[in-house]
Amino acid sequence: MSLFGDKLFTPRLCLRRMGKPDLPQLVEWSRSTEAYGKYLSPENLQTDQLGQQLQAGVFWNDREKVFLILRREDEKMLGTIHYWQPVGREKTAAMALKIALPEERGKGYGTEAQKYLVSYLFDRCGMEQVEMHTDIDNMIEQRCLRKLGFELVDSLSYTDQQVQRIGHLYRLTRTGYAAQPIYQYHEL
Repeated sequence: MSLFGDKLFTPRLCLRRMGKPDLPQLVEWSRSTEAYGKYLSPENLQTDQLGQQLQAGVFWNDREKVFLILRREDEKMLGTIHYWQPVGREKTAAMALKIALPEERGKGYGTEAQKYLVSYLFDRCGMEQVEMHTDIDNMIEQRCLRKLGFELVDSLSYTDQQVQRIGHLYRLTRTGYAAQPIYQYHEL
C-alpha cells in the first residue's frame, strides 16, 4: 500500500480523491439501481449540491474521506469506498463500499479496496477499530468481511435512503487486525 497525497495504491487499484470532473459519473451512479445493486438504495444526488459539498470539503477532511476506486491498468472508475469517524468515537472508523459496475463485481476489487483501506486506517490513522454494516442478505460481503478478519457484532434494523432494512454490524479491532495474516503478507 502506498499513499501519495490524495491517492492510495494497491496492486490492482488506485483509490483517489474525487474531483469536479468526476461529478457527472457520480451523479449518474447515484440515480442507478443497477449501480447500487439490491443491497443499497440510490441516493439520487444533484450535480449542483454534490459540487458544493465537494468544494466545501465534505468528502475529504480530517474525519471523512471518499475515494473513487479505479482499476490501475486502464483507470476505469469502478465505484467508491469511504470512511468516516462516527461522532463521539474518535478511534473508530466506519466504512462503506460500492462497486457500481455490475460486470466488475465478483472480481475481488471490493475485497482489495477494503483490505488496503483497513490497513491505512490502522497503520496510518491510528484507529482502534473499523466497522462496516451490511445487509442481512448480502452473503458475498459478509464472506469478504470474515475473510478480512471482521467479526459479527450485532444484527439491527436501519434506514437506507428511506428504505427500512435489516443488517449486520461487523467490527475489526486493532488486536484482530494484528493477528490476521491477510494484512501482514501482501503485495505493495
